[in-house]
Amino acid sequence: MRTVTKRLSKKAFTLTEVMVTTVVFGVIMGAVMSFLISTSNFAAYNEGKLLVNHDIRKFTSELSDNATYSNFFVIYESFTNRTRVDAGGSGDFLVLVFTDDNDPNLYTGLIGFYRAATEDSEGPVMRFSTDFSSPQAAVLEDLLPVVETIGTHSEIIELSKGLSDGQLFFNFYNRSITVQGEILHHGSNLKRATNTYNFTVSPRG
Repeated sequence: MRTVTKRLSKKAFTLTEVMVTTVVFGVIMGAVMSFLISTSNFAAYNEGKLLVNHDIRKFTSELSDNATYSNFFVIYESFTNRTRVDAGGSGDFLVLVFTDDNDPNLYTGLIGFYRAATEDSEGPVMRFSTDFSSPQAAVLEDLLPVVETIGTHSEIIELSKGLSDGQLFFNFYNRSITVQGEILHHGSNLKRATNTYNFTVSPRG
C-alpha cells in the first residue's frame, strides 16, 4: 500500500511547477495576442490606405471629366450657406454650370460637389447632377437643390477635411478650381489612414 502511494505522489506536479507553467503559458499567449493585434491593425491600415487612394482617383476623375465640359463654376461657402465666394476665397460647395450653346444666359445643367461638414470637422463629399429638359433662365441659386437635401446625394468621398482655410475648394482668379483637402479612412485602431489632396481643374469657359 505504501509503495502504490509513493508511486502516485511522484507523478503529481508541485505548486512551483504549476506556477512556472502558468507564467510561461501566459507569456506565450500574450506574445501571440500582441502579434495578432499588430497584424490586424497593419491589415486594416493598409486597407484604409487603399480606400483613400481609391477615393482620390474617383474624385479626380469625376471632377476633371465634368469640369472640362462645363462653361463656368461657382463656389459657395457651404451647401447650407449659399454665399458666393470671390476670387481668392474658399468654400465647401462647388457648382459646375452648363449653358446653352446659343445663349450663355440659359442653363442646361448643373453638377455640384459639396463637403457635408463644418470647417472644423470631417465629413463626406457628396455629388448631385441636374439636367434641365429645357434651358432655364432663372437665378442660378433658385435651381440648386434645397438646403434640406444635404447628405442625401451620392457619396464620392467617405471622410474629408478642407485644408484651404478649413474648406475644400479654392477659387483661383475665377478661372480655376483648386481642391485642397485631406482624405481619411478609419484604418487601424491605432492609426487612421490619410492622405493630402491637391488638384486643379478649369472649365472650358
